Amino acid sequence: MARRVSVFRAGGVNRRRWRSIRVWAAVGVIIAIPVMVWAARAYQVWPLLFPPPAATADYQLAGGAADWPAIRRDAGGSGRAPGAAPQPPFTTLWEVDVPGTMLATPAVVGDRVFITTDAGTVAALDAATGGTVWSYDAGAPSDSAPAIAGNAVYLGTRDHRALALDRSSGRLIWERNLGNIVLGSPIVVGGTVYIGSTNGRLEALDAATGERRWSAPANGWVVGHPASDGKVVAATSQGERFITVDPDSGRRRLVFFTGTPAVGGPVIADGRAYFVTNRGAVWAVDPGAASRPFSRLAYVAKFNFFAWRLRAEPPRQTGSIWVGSARGRVKHSLVYAGGKALAVNEAGRVSALDGASGAEVWHNELGAEPAGEPVAAGGILLIGVNDRRLVGLDIASGATAWEYGLGGRNLAAAPAAAGGVLYMPTSDGRLAALRGEGR
Repeated sequence: MARRVSVFRAGGVNRRRWRSIRVWAAVGVIIAIPVMVWAARAYQVWPLLFPPPAATADYQLAGGAADWPAIRRDAGGSGRAPGAAPQPPFTTLWEVDVPGTMLATPAVVGDRVFITTDAGTVAALDAATGGTVWSYDAGAPSDSAPAIAGNAVYLGTRDHRALALDRSSGRLIWERNLGNIVLGSPIVVGGTVYIGSTNGRLEALDAATGERRWSAPANGWVVGHPASDGKVVAATSQGERFITVDPDSGRRRLVFFTGTPAVGGPVIADGRAYFVTNRGAVWAVDPGAASRPFSRLAYVAKFNFFAWRLRAEPPRQTGSIWVGSARGRVKHSLVYAGGKALAVNEAGRVSALDGASGAEVWHNELGAEPAGEPVAAGGILLIGVNDRRLVGLDIASGATAWEYGLGGRNLAAAPAAAGGVLYMPTSDGRLAALRGEGR
Protein backbone atom coordinates (compact mmCIF):
# COMPACT_ATOMS: atom_id res chain seq x y z
CA MET A 1 0.00 0.00 0.00
CA ALA A 2 1.47 3.32 -1.12
CA ARG A 3 2.19 5.81 1.61
CA ARG A 4 0.60 9.28 1.26
CA VAL A 5 3.01 12.20 1.51
CA SER A 6 1.69 15.60 2.71
CA VAL A 7 2.09 18.30 0.16
CA PHE A 8 3.32 20.60 2.90
CA ARG A 9 6.07 18.16 3.87
CA ALA A 10 6.92 17.33 0.25
CA GLY A 11 7.26 21.00 -0.60
CA GLY A 12 9.41 21.67 2.39
CA VAL A 13 6.72 23.60 4.25
CA ASN A 14 5.13 22.04 7.30
CA ARG A 15 1.69 22.87 8.62
CA ARG A 16 2.96 24.85 11.60
CA ARG A 17 5.04 27.16 9.43
CA TRP A 18 2.15 27.63 6.99
CA ARG A 19 -0.14 28.55 9.88
CA SER A 20 2.45 31.06 11.14
CA ILE A 21 2.72 32.64 7.68
CA ARG A 22 -1.03 33.07 7.50
CA VAL A 23 -1.18 34.62 10.99
CA TRP A 24 1.57 37.12 10.22
CA ALA A 25 -0.01 37.91 6.85
CA ALA A 26 -3.29 38.69 8.64
CA VAL A 27 -1.46 40.85 11.17
CA GLY A 28 0.24 42.69 8.31
CA VAL A 29 -3.09 43.37 6.62
CA ILE A 30 -4.60 44.60 9.91
CA ILE A 31 -1.67 47.02 10.34
CA ALA A 32 -1.56 48.04 6.67
CA ILE A 33 -5.22 49.03 6.37
CA PRO A 34 -5.20 51.85 8.99
CA VAL A 35 -1.78 53.00 7.73
CA MET A 36 -3.16 53.21 4.19
CA VAL A 37 -6.23 55.07 5.43
CA TRP A 38 -4.04 57.51 7.39
CA ALA A 39 -1.77 58.02 4.37
CA ALA A 40 -4.77 58.62 2.10
CA ARG A 41 -6.07 61.26 4.51
CA ALA A 42 -2.66 62.82 5.14
CA TYR A 43 -1.90 63.15 1.44
CA GLN A 44 -5.59 63.83 0.61
CA VAL A 45 -5.70 61.49 -2.36
CA TRP A 46 -9.48 61.51 -2.82
CA PRO A 47 -9.69 65.05 -4.27
CA LEU A 48 -6.93 64.01 -6.69
CA LEU A 49 -8.59 60.75 -7.71
CA PHE A 50 -12.09 62.24 -7.79
CA PRO A 51 -11.81 65.98 -8.54
CA PRO A 52 -14.96 68.01 -7.79
CA PRO A 53 -17.00 69.51 -10.64
CA ALA A 54 -16.20 73.05 -11.63
CA ALA A 55 -18.49 75.86 -10.53
CA THR A 56 -21.14 76.53 -13.16
CA ALA A 57 -21.34 80.30 -12.74
CA ASP A 58 -18.90 83.04 -11.78
CA TYR A 59 -20.92 84.56 -8.94
CA GLN A 60 -19.14 87.06 -6.70
CA LEU A 61 -20.30 89.09 -3.71
CA ALA A 62 -22.47 91.88 -5.11
CA GLY A 63 -22.23 95.60 -4.66
CA GLY A 64 -19.73 98.42 -4.74
CA ALA A 65 -17.98 100.69 -2.28
CA ALA A 66 -21.29 101.93 -0.84
CA ASP A 67 -22.65 98.42 -0.14
CA TRP A 68 -22.34 95.79 2.59
CA PRO A 69 -23.08 92.47 0.81
CA ALA A 70 -22.00 89.90 3.44
CA ILE A 71 -21.37 89.48 7.16
CA ARG A 72 -17.90 91.09 7.22
CA ARG A 73 -18.56 93.01 4.01
CA ASP A 74 -15.83 91.50 1.81
CA ALA A 75 -14.75 87.94 1.04
CA GLY A 76 -11.57 88.49 3.06
CA GLY A 77 -13.65 89.14 6.18
CA SER A 78 -12.07 92.49 7.05
CA GLY A 79 -15.26 93.94 8.59
CA ARG A 80 -14.47 97.38 7.15
CA ALA A 81 -16.36 99.63 4.75
CA PRO A 82 -14.28 102.11 2.71
CA GLY A 83 -15.09 105.79 2.50
CA ALA A 84 -16.09 108.21 5.20
CA ALA A 85 -17.67 106.87 8.37
CA PRO A 86 -21.14 108.01 9.41
CA GLN A 87 -20.69 110.60 12.17
CA PRO A 88 -23.13 112.02 14.71
CA PRO A 89 -25.44 113.79 14.94
CA PHE A 90 -27.57 110.98 13.53
CA THR A 91 -30.93 111.32 11.85
CA THR A 92 -33.26 108.33 12.09
CA LEU A 93 -34.43 107.66 8.53
CA TRP A 94 -36.75 104.87 9.62
CA GLU A 95 -37.21 102.22 12.26
CA VAL A 96 -39.25 99.04 11.77
CA ASP A 97 -40.26 96.00 13.78
CA VAL A 98 -38.97 92.69 12.44
CA PRO A 99 -40.43 89.22 13.14
CA GLY A 100 -38.19 87.95 15.93
CA THR A 101 -34.69 89.23 16.62
CA MET A 102 -31.88 89.73 14.13
CA LEU A 103 -28.89 87.70 15.30
CA ALA A 104 -26.64 88.67 12.41
CA THR A 105 -25.58 91.77 10.49
CA PRO A 106 -27.92 92.78 7.67
CA ALA A 107 -26.70 92.92 4.07
CA VAL A 108 -27.14 96.14 2.11
CA VAL A 109 -26.88 96.20 -1.69
CA GLY A 110 -28.24 99.03 -3.80
CA ASP A 111 -31.69 100.06 -2.62
CA ARG A 112 -32.35 96.90 -0.59
CA VAL A 113 -31.58 95.75 2.96
CA PHE A 114 -31.61 91.96 3.48
CA ILE A 115 -32.22 90.47 6.93
CA THR A 116 -32.58 87.13 8.72
CA THR A 117 -34.17 86.51 12.14
CA ASP A 118 -34.48 83.89 14.85
CA ALA A 119 -38.15 83.55 13.88
CA GLY A 120 -37.10 82.10 10.51
CA THR A 121 -37.91 85.21 8.49
CA VAL A 122 -35.75 86.24 5.57
CA ALA A 123 -36.77 89.59 4.11
CA ALA A 124 -35.77 92.35 1.72
CA LEU A 125 -36.55 95.89 2.89
CA ASP A 126 -36.54 99.14 0.99
CA ALA A 127 -33.38 100.96 2.07
CA ALA A 128 -35.08 104.37 1.79
CA THR A 129 -38.26 103.63 3.78
CA GLY A 130 -37.82 100.31 5.62
CA GLY A 131 -40.90 98.93 3.86
CA THR A 132 -41.00 95.18 3.16
CA VAL A 133 -40.30 94.33 -0.48
CA TRP A 134 -40.62 90.58 0.05
CA SER A 135 -40.56 88.11 2.93
CA TYR A 136 -39.77 84.39 3.01
CA ASP A 137 -40.47 81.92 5.82
CA ALA A 138 -37.38 79.71 6.09
CA GLY A 139 -39.17 77.40 8.55
CA ALA A 140 -36.36 77.53 11.12
CA PRO A 141 -34.37 80.19 12.99
CA SER A 142 -31.38 81.67 11.21
CA ASP A 143 -28.20 82.92 12.90
CA SER A 144 -26.68 83.44 9.48
CA ALA A 145 -26.04 86.83 7.90
CA PRO A 146 -27.23 86.87 4.29
CA ALA A 147 -24.67 87.00 1.49
CA ILE A 148 -25.71 88.65 -1.78
CA ALA A 149 -24.19 87.46 -5.06
CA GLY A 150 -25.61 87.63 -8.56
CA ASN A 151 -29.39 87.64 -8.26
CA ALA A 152 -29.41 85.44 -5.16
CA VAL A 153 -29.45 85.70 -1.37
CA TYR A 154 -27.56 82.93 0.47
CA LEU A 155 -27.95 81.95 4.13
CA GLY A 156 -28.01 79.03 6.57
CA THR A 157 -30.62 77.80 9.06
CA ARG A 158 -30.60 75.87 12.32
CA ASP A 159 -32.44 72.94 10.72
CA HIS A 160 -29.26 72.00 8.81
CA ARG A 161 -29.93 73.80 5.52
CA ALA A 162 -28.18 76.24 3.22
CA LEU A 163 -30.64 78.25 1.12
CA ALA A 164 -30.51 80.38 -2.01
CA LEU A 165 -33.38 82.81 -2.60
CA ASP A 166 -34.10 84.98 -5.60
CA ARG A 167 -32.86 88.47 -4.75
CA SER A 168 -35.73 90.21 -6.54
CA SER A 169 -38.70 88.12 -5.41
CA GLY A 170 -37.62 85.97 -2.44
CA ARG A 171 -38.49 82.78 -4.34
CA LEU A 172 -36.56 79.66 -3.26
CA ILE A 173 -33.92 78.75 -5.85
CA TRP A 174 -32.38 75.77 -4.07
CA GLU A 175 -31.73 74.29 -0.65
CA ARG A 176 -29.10 71.84 0.56
CA ASN A 177 -29.09 69.78 3.78
CA LEU A 178 -25.62 70.04 5.33
CA GLY A 179 -26.23 67.35 7.94
CA ASN A 180 -26.15 69.52 11.06
CA ILE A 181 -27.02 72.92 12.49
CA VAL A 182 -25.77 75.90 10.49
CA LEU A 183 -24.79 78.78 12.79
CA GLY A 184 -22.24 80.46 10.54
CA SER A 185 -22.59 82.81 7.59
CA PRO A 186 -21.63 82.20 3.96
CA ILE A 187 -19.37 84.01 1.53
CA VAL A 188 -19.49 83.67 -2.25
CA VAL A 189 -16.36 83.63 -4.41
CA GLY A 190 -15.90 82.50 -8.01
CA GLY A 191 -19.29 80.84 -8.38
CA THR A 192 -18.99 78.91 -5.09
CA VAL A 193 -20.78 79.37 -1.76
CA TYR A 194 -18.54 78.59 1.21
CA ILE A 195 -20.28 77.85 4.51
CA GLY A 196 -19.59 75.84 7.66
CA SER A 197 -21.80 73.96 10.07
CA THR A 198 -21.70 71.91 13.26
CA ASN A 199 -20.97 68.80 11.20
CA GLY A 200 -17.32 69.86 11.56
CA ARG A 201 -16.76 70.58 7.88
CA LEU A 202 -16.32 73.49 5.51
CA GLU A 203 -18.70 73.08 2.59
CA ALA A 204 -18.36 74.36 -0.97
CA LEU A 205 -21.64 74.55 -2.89
CA ASP A 206 -22.24 75.57 -6.47
CA ALA A 207 -23.79 79.03 -6.31
CA ALA A 208 -26.17 78.38 -9.20
CA THR A 209 -27.42 74.90 -8.29
CA GLY A 210 -26.50 74.18 -4.65
CA GLU A 211 -24.68 71.00 -5.66
CA ARG A 212 -21.83 70.11 -3.31
CA ARG A 213 -18.44 70.73 -4.95
CA TRP A 214 -16.41 69.48 -1.99
CA SER A 215 -16.51 69.11 1.79
CA ALA A 216 -13.31 69.65 3.82
CA PRO A 217 -12.87 68.46 7.44
CA ALA A 218 -12.28 71.27 9.93
CA ASN A 219 -11.83 69.11 13.06
CA GLY A 220 -14.66 70.82 14.91
CA TRP A 221 -17.77 72.96 14.60
CA VAL A 222 -17.46 75.80 12.08
CA VAL A 223 -19.71 78.49 13.57
CA GLY A 224 -18.10 81.57 12.04
CA HIS A 225 -17.71 82.83 8.51
CA PRO A 226 -15.03 81.61 6.07
CA ALA A 227 -12.67 84.05 4.35
CA SER A 228 -10.93 83.96 0.98
CA ASP A 229 -8.29 85.82 -0.97
CA GLY A 230 -9.09 83.89 -4.16
CA LYS A 231 -6.09 81.60 -3.68
CA VAL A 232 -7.27 79.78 -0.55
CA VAL A 233 -10.41 79.55 1.57
CA ALA A 234 -9.81 79.81 5.32
CA ALA A 235 -11.97 78.78 8.27
CA THR A 236 -11.66 78.38 12.02
CA SER A 237 -13.31 75.72 14.15
CA GLN A 238 -14.27 74.96 17.71
CA GLY A 239 -11.90 71.99 17.46
CA GLU A 240 -8.92 74.34 17.95
CA ARG A 241 -8.05 74.51 14.26
CA PHE A 242 -7.45 77.11 11.60
CA ILE A 243 -7.42 75.59 8.12
CA THR A 244 -6.83 76.77 4.58
CA VAL A 245 -8.29 74.86 1.66
CA ASP A 246 -7.68 74.89 -2.08
CA PRO A 247 -10.83 76.52 -3.53
CA ASP A 248 -10.88 74.29 -6.61
CA SER A 249 -10.14 70.82 -5.24
CA GLY A 250 -11.12 71.10 -1.56
CA ARG A 251 -7.72 69.78 -0.45
CA ARG A 252 -6.61 71.15 2.90
CA ARG A 253 -3.34 73.04 2.59
CA LEU A 254 -2.64 74.25 6.14
CA VAL A 255 -3.92 72.76 9.39
CA PHE A 256 -2.94 75.08 12.25
CA PHE A 257 -3.45 74.34 15.96
CA THR A 258 -4.99 77.32 17.76
CA GLY A 259 -4.58 76.03 21.33
CA THR A 260 -8.15 76.92 22.33
CA PRO A 261 -11.32 77.26 20.22
CA ALA A 262 -11.29 80.12 17.74
CA VAL A 263 -14.19 82.58 17.80
CA GLY A 264 -15.99 84.09 14.84
CA GLY A 265 -14.18 83.75 11.54
CA PRO A 266 -10.78 84.65 10.09
CA VAL A 267 -9.60 87.66 8.11
CA ILE A 268 -7.29 87.51 5.09
CA ALA A 269 -5.69 90.86 4.28
CA ASP A 270 -2.31 92.27 3.26
CA GLY A 271 -0.95 88.76 2.59
CA ARG A 272 -1.71 87.49 6.09
CA ALA A 273 -4.55 85.63 7.79
CA TYR A 274 -5.73 86.74 11.23
CA PHE A 275 -7.99 85.15 13.82
CA VAL A 276 -8.65 85.30 17.57
CA THR A 277 -9.32 82.54 20.10
CA ASN A 278 -11.74 82.54 23.01
CA ARG A 279 -8.89 83.12 25.48
CA GLY A 280 -7.70 86.19 23.62
CA ALA A 281 -4.78 84.92 21.55
CA VAL A 282 -4.58 86.89 18.30
CA TRP A 283 -2.78 84.97 15.57
CA ALA A 284 -1.26 86.05 12.28
CA VAL A 285 -0.65 83.17 9.88
CA ASP A 286 0.73 82.87 6.36
CA PRO A 287 -2.28 81.81 4.23
CA GLY A 288 0.07 80.48 1.56
CA ALA A 289 1.80 78.02 3.91
CA ALA A 290 1.16 74.30 3.57
CA SER A 291 1.39 71.57 6.19
CA ARG A 292 3.48 68.51 5.45
CA PRO A 293 2.00 65.11 6.37
CA PHE A 294 4.23 64.70 9.45
CA SER A 295 4.47 68.38 10.45
CA ARG A 296 1.44 68.21 12.77
CA LEU A 297 2.82 65.13 14.56
CA ALA A 298 6.22 66.79 14.89
CA TYR A 299 4.68 69.98 16.29
CA VAL A 300 2.72 68.07 18.94
CA ALA A 301 5.85 66.16 19.96
CA LYS A 302 7.92 69.35 20.21
CA PHE A 303 5.19 71.12 22.16
CA ASN A 304 5.14 68.26 24.66
CA PHE A 305 8.89 68.56 25.02
CA PHE A 306 8.41 72.27 25.74
CA ALA A 307 5.68 71.48 28.30
CA TRP A 308 8.02 68.98 29.96
CA ARG A 309 10.73 71.69 29.95
CA LEU A 310 12.99 69.70 27.67
CA ARG A 311 12.92 72.62 25.22
CA ALA A 312 13.74 76.19 26.18
CA GLU A 313 11.53 77.80 23.53
CA PRO A 314 8.03 76.86 22.33
CA PRO A 315 8.03 75.27 18.87
CA ARG A 316 7.01 77.27 15.82
CA GLN A 317 4.14 75.94 13.76
CA THR A 318 4.16 75.87 9.99
CA GLY A 319 2.67 79.14 8.80
CA SER A 320 2.97 81.05 12.09
CA ILE A 321 3.94 84.72 11.73
CA TRP A 322 3.18 86.12 15.18
CA VAL A 323 0.82 85.75 18.12
CA GLY A 324 -0.43 88.66 20.20
CA SER A 325 -3.00 89.11 22.95
CA ALA A 326 -6.37 90.80 23.44
CA ARG A 327 -5.69 90.76 27.22
CA GLY A 328 -8.75 88.73 28.13
CA ARG A 329 -11.40 86.36 26.87
CA VAL A 330 -13.00 87.16 23.50
CA LYS A 331 -16.39 86.28 21.98
CA HIS A 332 -16.30 88.02 18.60
CA SER A 333 -14.33 88.23 15.37
CA LEU A 334 -11.66 90.86 14.97
CA VAL A 335 -11.58 93.71 12.43
CA TYR A 336 -8.68 94.48 10.11
CA ALA A 337 -8.36 98.15 9.19
CA GLY A 338 -5.56 100.67 8.80
CA GLY A 339 -2.94 97.93 8.91
CA LYS A 340 -4.13 96.86 12.36
CA ALA A 341 -5.84 93.78 13.80
CA LEU A 342 -8.51 95.13 16.17
CA ALA A 343 -9.95 92.84 18.86
CA VAL A 344 -12.37 93.53 21.72
CA ASN A 345 -12.37 91.34 24.82
CA GLU A 346 -15.29 90.56 27.15
CA ALA A 347 -14.32 93.33 29.56
CA GLY A 348 -14.53 95.93 26.78
CA ARG A 349 -10.80 96.40 26.26
CA VAL A 350 -10.05 97.22 22.61
CA SER A 351 -6.57 96.18 21.45
CA ALA A 352 -5.03 97.39 18.19
CA LEU A 353 -2.15 95.15 17.10
CA ASP A 354 0.21 96.02 14.26
CA GLY A 355 -0.65 93.74 11.34
CA ALA A 356 2.97 93.05 10.45
CA SER A 357 4.52 92.54 13.90
CA GLY A 358 1.71 91.92 16.40
CA ALA A 359 2.94 94.72 18.66
CA GLU A 360 0.19 96.58 20.49
CA VAL A 361 -0.20 100.05 18.96
CA TRP A 362 -2.92 101.31 21.30
CA HIS A 363 -5.75 100.18 23.53
CA ASN A 364 -8.98 101.70 24.80
CA GLU A 365 -11.21 100.71 27.72
CA LEU A 366 -14.94 100.85 26.89
CA GLY A 367 -16.00 100.04 30.44
CA ALA A 368 -18.60 97.42 29.49
CA GLU A 369 -18.96 94.20 27.52
CA PRO A 370 -19.31 94.54 23.74
CA ALA A 371 -22.65 93.76 22.10
CA GLY A 372 -21.91 91.94 18.87
CA GLU A 373 -18.90 92.07 16.60
CA PRO A 374 -17.04 95.31 15.95
CA VAL A 375 -17.05 96.75 12.44
CA ALA A 376 -15.21 99.63 10.82
CA ALA A 377 -16.20 102.38 8.44
CA GLY A 378 -13.48 104.56 7.03
CA GLY A 379 -11.17 105.45 9.89
CA ILE A 380 -13.67 104.70 12.67
CA LEU A 381 -14.12 101.45 14.61
CA LEU A 382 -17.79 100.96 15.57
CA ILE A 383 -18.57 98.92 18.69
CA GLY A 384 -21.92 98.33 20.34
CA VAL A 385 -21.56 98.23 24.13
CA ASN A 386 -23.93 96.46 26.51
CA ASP A 387 -24.63 99.65 28.45
CA ARG A 388 -26.79 100.84 25.53
CA ARG A 389 -24.15 102.77 23.61
CA LEU A 390 -22.59 102.76 20.18
CA VAL A 391 -18.96 103.90 20.40
CA GLY A 392 -16.78 105.18 17.58
CA LEU A 393 -12.99 104.91 18.06
CA ASP A 394 -10.38 106.55 15.87
CA ILE A 395 -8.50 103.63 14.28
CA ALA A 396 -5.26 105.61 13.93
CA SER A 397 -4.98 106.73 17.57
CA GLY A 398 -7.49 104.68 19.57
CA ALA A 399 -9.11 107.83 20.95
CA THR A 400 -12.87 107.89 21.43
CA ALA A 401 -14.22 109.88 18.49
CA TRP A 402 -17.86 109.87 19.65
CA GLU A 403 -20.51 107.98 21.60
CA TYR A 404 -24.17 107.59 20.74
CA GLY A 405 -26.91 106.48 23.14
CA LEU A 406 -29.23 103.75 21.88
CA GLY A 407 -32.30 104.85 23.80
CA GLY A 408 -32.45 102.18 26.49
CA ARG A 409 -31.64 99.17 24.31
CA ASN A 410 -28.61 97.27 23.10
CA LEU A 411 -27.49 96.05 19.73
CA ALA A 412 -28.46 92.47 18.91
CA ALA A 413 -25.80 92.16 16.18
CA ALA A 414 -23.17 94.27 14.49
CA PRO A 415 -24.44 97.12 12.34
CA ALA A 416 -23.86 97.43 8.60
CA ALA A 417 -22.35 100.68 7.31
CA ALA A 418 -23.38 101.52 3.75
CA GLY A 419 -23.62 104.82 1.90
CA GLY A 420 -23.27 106.98 4.99
CA VAL A 421 -26.04 105.10 6.81
CA LEU A 422 -25.83 102.68 9.76
CA TYR A 423 -28.32 99.80 9.76
CA MET A 424 -28.68 98.80 13.40
CA PRO A 425 -30.34 95.55 14.62
CA THR A 426 -31.48 96.13 18.21
CA SER A 427 -32.29 93.76 21.05
CA ASP A 428 -35.99 94.76 21.11
CA GLY A 429 -36.61 93.24 17.67
CA ARG A 430 -36.22 96.36 15.57
CA LEU A 431 -34.02 97.54 12.72
CA ALA A 432 -33.12 101.24 12.54
CA ALA A 433 -31.47 103.19 9.72
CA LEU A 434 -29.40 106.13 10.98
CA ARG A 435 -27.83 108.66 8.64
CA GLY A 436 -24.73 110.41 9.90
CA GLU A 437 -25.00 114.16 9.50
CA GLY A 438 -21.56 114.97 10.92
CA ARG A 439 -18.60 115.72 8.71
